[in-house]
Amino acid sequence: MSSCECPGTEDTGQGSILYSLLNKGSQRPLGRTETPAAHRVCSCAPRRKLVAIRAPQLVFKAASGVLVKTFRFVKNVPCFRGLPAEDQLRLVRNSWAPLLVLGLVQDSVDFDTVETQQPSLLHRILTRDKDRQQRTAVDMQDPGVPVGDVEGIKTFMKKCRGLRITVKEYAFLKGAILFTPEVTELECRDYIQELQREAERALYEHVRTVCRFGKLRVILHTLRSVDQDAVAGLFFRPVTGPSSVDAHVIAMFNER
Repeated sequence: MSSCECPGTEDTGQGSILYSLLNKGSQRPLGRTETPAAHRVCSCAPRRKLVAIRAPQLVFKAASGVLVKTFRFVKNVPCFRGLPAEDQLRLVRNSWAPLLVLGLVQDSVDFDTVETQQPSLLHRILTRDKDRQQRTAVDMQDPGVPVGDVEGIKTFMKKCRGLRITVKEYAFLKGAILFTPEVTELECRDYIQELQREAERALYEHVRTVCRFGKLRVILHTLRSVDQDAVAGLFFRPVTGPSSVDAHVIAMFNER
């Protein structure tokens, strides 16, 4: 199967250096002209481009601080404290990524990214048996986040700043994000659904204008579709490693 899904590129591998090496000496039908892969333009390349935070340690510290602050706010909400401990953890695991993005906007935290460089398939094959320990260490590094996901987060944050969201509006938005009845295995699903409705109702009663509420509803809808894996890969995984993000999030939630 070709790694590229663009129409008309099913034979891309046949013009590559790797294909030439593996098929050295094979005869091609006369009159057939191959276009070198290097000269072909793949329309899905921008979607495959990966980026990473330019200063991962600094941004990791800032993002962690924002999330700790957000969790303190969450734990001070009486109706959240009254939920069973397992329901609290399930809600936190489900909502930490959109809560973090919203908190970054509120605290005016910004970040820059750089494109990551990944070894080619040919390079990985030719160096497979050389220095296995070093290769394993490289493979464990986070490769980055698709540039489209990062651009989406940045665009969303810019849009939020343009709305000049107030402190109370932030609070109601966080409540509507936190209380998500669709989370699996909730013990108090009906109660949590009612809490979500109350948060949205309180937001509407606070803004008192259909236009403003409509704009904030769009923000809420976008937050609910935030890709948790992209947020983890952008802000935490370069420092915590690929298997420690959940542990890091729960540790921050349990922090006093």
